[in-house]
Amino acid sequence: MNIQLGYLQNGNVAFLSDKPLAHAVKRVEYYKDQKLFMMVYDDPEHEGDLMHYELSDEAAHKVEHARNVMIYIDDAGNGQPMGYYTYLVQVGA
Repeated sequence: MNIQLGYLQNGNVAFLSDKPLAHAVKRVEYYKDQKLFMMVYDDPEHEGDLMHYELSDEAAHKVEHARNVMIYIDDAGNGQPMGYYTYLVQVGA
């Protein structure tokens, strides 16, 4: 699975995935001090996934000014794309 970060014209950010995710994303947490994301799923059995790449300063600035995140899946398992908005929670100073 390949997930990329994108930027929307309305100031929000998007995660673009080329494969279906394991579960629906309930929220995305952004840890400002480490410049890392965690995707928190809507499944009590699977808490979430930490994304293991640190953002550049320019990308971090855009994320810190976003209010929501769009999850876009190119192929949601049925041959059709799917997209939805979820919460972006900023953690840290």
